[in-house]
Amino acid sequence: MKPKLTKTFPRSPGVYLFKDDANTIIYIGKAKSIDKRVRSYFQKYDSDWKVSALLDEYADIDVVETKTEAEALLLEAQLIQEHKPKFNVLLKSGQPFLYILFTKDAPPQIKIVRNKKSKGTYFGPFLQKMQARKACEYLVKTFRLYVCNKKIENGCLEYHIGLCAGSCKSTFNINDYLFRLQLAKDALKGYHSSFIKNIEDKIEEHNQKLNFEKSKHLNEYLDNIDTIFRTLRVKFSPTKYDDKVWAATAPRIKTPIDYEVASNEIQ
Repeated sequence: MKPKLTKTFPRSPGVYLFKDDANTIIYIGKAKSIDKRVRSYFQKYDSDWKVSALLDEYADIDVVETKTEAEALLLEAQLIQEHKPKFNVLLKSGQPFLYILFTKDAPPQIKIVRNKKSKGTYFGPFLQKMQARKACEYLVKTFRLYVCNKKIENGCLEYHIGLCAGSCKSTFNINDYLFRLQLAKDALKGYHSSFIKNIEDKIEEHNQKLNFEKSKHLNEYLDNIDTIFRTLRVKFSPTKYDDKVWAATAPRIKTPIDYEVASNEIQ
């Protein structure tokens, strides 16, 4: 028998949790409009065997509303990693988030990491692996922040082609390097409009000089940097919705009325 949807849901962004009759979470999804997305499953019951299998097993649906769709995406990844629902495959194992880290090494460096294990300043979390890596790569190249492990008096090959910060040289100026590192950090902290305009001006400059290959690379960086800035503006924290998540995932204790209903159903 085709299952029916008897509950109403908010039309706001958020995460929805399908549960079976043992209150076990069997599927987690995210949506711009929870109500519209949940109803779409019931409309697909006869046309998608995966949806049919999910709905045949579901007994209830709980939701966690978020302020934005971006927050819903991040919260979905977090909850899937924690609960590992049987009907979820993507993001089911491993750490789903990436962070841009400014380390406290000597000298400090900028890195992409998956866990907050080292001391330093973190930006994130990000879900888009490629965008985060491209943004980090752009910052490293733009502010010349690559630190090599070599010791060469006249500088390594990367230094002479404008990539290495010059940490390989005995005359390495740590103060200049720290200044450039702070500029990169400031780019992630704010000043987004002016930062993006600088990239757009550089693209226009390359186009006028017919350096279309360089212009193409800058356009890729622009897309990735903009994605990173939008994610940072979300200010998402894995504990931001703890109260709502607890309410949606906590085990439920049957009341005497529930037992009475169950007893009557058995008879």
